[in-house]
Amino acid sequence: MQLKWGRTTNALVMTTIGSLLFAIGIDAFIVPHKLVSGSLSGIALMLYYLTGVQVGTLNLLLNVPILYAAYRWLGRWHLMITLFGTAVISFLINAMEFMEQYQLTSDPLVGSLLGGIMCGLGLGIVYRAGGNTGGLDPIALIIRKYYGLQMGSIIFGINVLVLFAAALVISVEAAAITLISIYVQAMVTNKVVVGFNQRKAIYIISYKPYKICDLIIHQLGRGATILNGEGAYTHQHKQVILVVVGLMQVAKLKEAVQKEDPSAFMIISDAAEVIGQGFTIPLATPESVNAAIERSVQSGAMGDSLPDAPEGTIAETPKN
Repeated sequence: MQLKWGRTTNALVMTTIGSLLFAIGIDAFIVPHKLVSGSLSGIALMLYYLTGVQVGTLNLLLNVPILYAAYRWLGRWHLMITLFGTAVISFLINAMEFMEQYQLTSDPLVGSLLGGIMCGLGLGIVYRAGGNTGGLDPIALIIRKYYGLQMGSIIFGINVLVLFAAALVISVEAAAITLISIYVQAMVTNKVVVGFNQRKAIYIISYKPYKICDLIIHQLGRGATILNGEGAYTHQHKQVILVVVGLMQVAKLKEAVQKEDPSAFMIISDAAEVIGQGFTIPLATPESVNAAIERSVQSGAMGDSLPDAPEGTIAETPKN
């Protein structure tokens, strides 16, 4: 129960912070150049240009049927988070309207870039904390839940419709610049949600797996995992090394592997997020492992709650 309240409090606080950044992006950079954004806020902006009704108010009204859908299909907790996020972001968009008069940049393209960055940063903070600001995300979640479509594809399709509407309501130029803003916003949101520390997952197929693992451990300071594999054509047994490294370590690893085994086969792919020892958790040292073993032996609970030793280290069991 305490964990759930902690999670909820964190989501509410971060939703408020993220909503403030999003509101600044809209009022300081998007509205002064008569641009739009993606999702439901883009529709609210177009209605604002046509009617003069405040963007936040329109955003709140447009979210009413979506909030109903969120309650009907996605549960009470999701409704509470979405209701809070929708109310806060709508209020802050209205509250930050005074920023429109300052026009921080006179270039619409620069405005779209900065607006996309601010809005993306704000939404990324909200999503990373498990919050929600309404919009079309609940609808996308429902469609994904019942029809199996990807959220990215659903939201992209909706944004395309928003762009077509912007071209008709405002201008083709505004729609084109909005496309840039939506793209930047999506990229920044993704970076904030999954993290800025880009990692690479590398698979290495080699006849010298242990020598290459030794290089990884001692030259890069990383651990590695050896997987058992089999050639599909030859049915020959092979060993596959899996290692996750930082972006700056890729070149050094490639050079070391090619020097040790020129015939090695390497696959390098992006790792969206890495959680665990050596990345988000400090590596256990041999000393900490031995201390944990000694405590377990003394308490008679050998094998319970022992931290894993990092690759390439050996923790000896104390002898009585």
